[in-house]
Amino acid sequence: MSNTELGSSLGDSPSSRPDTLERLLTHYAAVSSDKIALIDPSNRNRLEGRSDNLPLRTYSFKALDAAVNRLATRLSALGLARGDYVAVQMPNFSETPIIVLALMRAGLVPCLLPLSWSNEEISHSFQRLKPKALISCGQLNDLNYSENMRDLAFSHMHVRFVMGVGYDIAEGVSDITPLFEPSDELDKSPPFAPPFESALSDLGLVTYIDPITPVPHNSGQILSSGLLHVLELQLSASDRILSAYPLSSIPGLAAHFYPWLMSGSCMTLHQPFDFSVLQEQMRATSFSYFAAPEQVMDYLLRNDLPVPQKLAIVRRDSHLPTCDLDILPSLDLYDLWNLGGLGSVPVKYQNLEPTGLFEDGRICLASATHQQLCLAGAEIINDRLHIKGRIFPDPSSLKTSLEWISLKKRVNDGWLDTGLTAFAGPDNTVLLGGEPVEELQKVAS
Repeated sequence: MSNTELGSSLGDSPSSRPDTLERLLTHYAAVSSDKIALIDPSNRNRLEGRSDNLPLRTYSFKALDAAVNRLATRLSALGLARGDYVAVQMPNFSETPIIVLALMRAGLVPCLLPLSWSNEEISHSFQRLKPKALISCGQLNDLNYSENMRDLAFSHMHVRFVMGVGYDIAEGVSDITPLFEPSDELDKSPPFAPPFESALSDLGLVTYIDPITPVPHNSGQILSSGLLHVLELQLSASDRILSAYPLSSIPGLAAHFYPWLMSGSCMTLHQPFDFSVLQEQMRATSFSYFAAPEQVMDYLLRNDLPVPQKLAIVRRDSHLPTCDLDILPSLDLYDLWNLGGLGSVPVKYQNLEPTGLFEDGRICLASATHQQLCLAGAEIINDRLHIKGRIFPDPSSLKTSLEWISLKKRVNDGWLDTGLTAFAGPDNTVLLGGEPVEELQKVAS
């Protein structure tokens, strides 16, 4: 489909343009309705301890959009106000991206809590944002997360609703599982029409550096991050993504969730990390892209397992390769740098030690083009990090199906605003972060 045809099919009204994640879903539901979009983990029944052995849940883009509409309609009927926070603690199950997209469509803000957090840690996170609703899964391994959320609601008076999805939802928790049933049949429920006009500056979701440090991400930052990964990794609708990083994390969002919707590809989920199941999934399906922590990638490479053509190794504290990557010359290898829980940058691996990224314990970017790393140049403008170069070309030059995503307000003479606070460091470097953290949050919001 050409850009002209795309514009005609979408119309000229802002509400019809796919310039948010949930609108991108609606776009693909219209132009690629029957294409498989999302697949559950193959071991889901065992993780939930089910005995009924349900078939593997698979969604087309049309069925996915219908499920998002149903949940958004239910959420809006609760009387929650636009901009209200909703805490979400879910595993890598198909319901998780549906919940996030439905909250966005209903004008609510998902606060993504790691599955590993205890009730005490979740309580700390509530003190800052005071979510009005909680959503979690039922039984998973030896824990029932809906019970935990119900108990937390008793001691936090700002919580008005507790919802659960999955198997064995606790008594007293609203079971919304039927809303997620995938079906390509004509949905008889009326289409959901958001009673507002969303913009790139609107708050999209919240992640956490730790329980007391929420980090807001607006729609423009989300699209910037996703588009950076799509362009650098050259993802397209024909790609098949295996997503094993928690969707509550920056790598899980930036490397999997955002690119999946922005490229219109297919995403299969894996609840991290079960190596035997991961091995089965790798052997059963021809995935083209996979990102995982360096320890997991090291296991796959050293055990001679089939791996996707595009691999992104998620780095945190080490900038040395975990194994000899020269044995895999045919693979498209990337390092994925997690910028302090705030964002991520994919860097093409060149069999060279990626120097210049770390200084005084902080992650930094060279202030001039760093050819060895294929990294963009970086510059500080108004105390925020701006980048340009081949990892993020000038948005005005893009000729893709995402032509309606307008990032022009975030571009200053070709430099793209990343939304990250930055300050000048020694030796002509740019350091990310800064103190105090509260100032960082103000800038990000």
